[in-house]
Amino acid sequence: MTWSPLSCPTLDHRRSASMVHRGMGRICRLHPIGLMLLVVWGGGLASADDRLVVRRPGSQGKFEVHGEILDQRGEEITFRAGEDAPIQTFRGAEILVVEPVRSQLHQEGRDLLSKDPVQAAQLLEQALGEETRAWVRRDILADLIKSAVVQRDYPVAGARYLALETSDPETRYLAVIPLRWTRETPSREDRAAALKWLRSRSPTAQLLGASQLLLDSEAASDAQAALRQISRGDSLRLQPLAQWQLRRLEAFSGQPRLSDLQYWQTALDQLPAHLQAGPAFLVAEALDRRSETTLATSYWLRLITLESNDLRLAAEALGRSVASLRRLGQSAEADKLEVELHQRFPAFSRGNDPEVPGKNVRPAQGH
Repeated sequence: MTWSPLSCPTLDHRRSASMVHRGMGRICRLHPIGLMLLVVWGGGLASADDRLVVRRPGSQGKFEVHGEILDQRGEEITFRAGEDAPIQTFRGAEILVVEPVRSQLHQEGRDLLSKDPVQAAQLLEQALGEETRAWVRRDILADLIKSAVVQRDYPVAGARYLALETSDPETRYLAVIPLRWTRETPSREDRAAALKWLRSRSPTAQLLGASQLLLDSEAASDAQAALRQISRGDSLRLQPLAQWQLRRLEAFSGQPRLSDLQYWQTALDQLPAHLQAGPAFLVAEALDRRSETTLATSYWLRLITLESNDLRLAAEALGRSVASLRRLGQSAEADKLEVELHQRFPAFSRGNDPEVPGKNVRPAQGH
């Protein structure tokens, strides 16, 4: 097995993001339908060249290794550098980057997620049908969930996430769970699926249903009760997500208290980076409603520097950033971000999306 040290990367923050932070009292760190059960297939690629970047406990050095990932469940990977090499196990914080050998269909589908989600889903479905490695099938299913969310197909996204969790209860793809973070009204199909999930015995299904129904006039009280129960329940993975979902009520209520927002900012910083996108959107929304446009913009910009698994939310945040920078008179920065919006998320820039990001942004209130 060959180990090669990698240089430690540094975070290159956006110039616009750092600009809106200047002079602020608090520095912000940028940092189909139906259950598809996964089958455990035998075998892998005959000459796999999966790539890992790992860090050994107690060491700051990073190493790149190539070989075959035999399995990945939760935060554990079993790996072999070659047929005659011993099997190794990497866990948790040791694992920095996971790049499997992906089929051409899988990679093309991933590349099209923000450009043509319908075509992306078709390619990913084909890739799923051809893939024999169980852990890579879970990887494809995670991408299919992202595609369904982009298309606002929450019944499919939720069913697929539940299938993913059935296959791997401690799935490393928790960040793709299709929760709502905006005020968008669920469709009739969304509501029907959500009501079934809310009545389920599964805390994950209840979380999915409650997220859809939290702002529903008829089911809001049941949704809130479910979220409160999950936020105090046994699942440490789901607790923070339920707590942040409950904060949606305050974020959209009009004038959240400043002391609450300060606590939110601290709580956000304590979340793992891969779970911060939705909560960051709520913090930005709440700050914007207090006419704290500069600080709100910093959080929308923070969201788009994260590796958000909700592409629709990332596009929304980018659009809100463009609109806010224009309100602040920073037209040059807004123009640059608008170009980025069209380049990164062309599926949201064709005029045929009911909620094109940034199109219907509420004007500032006396900032």
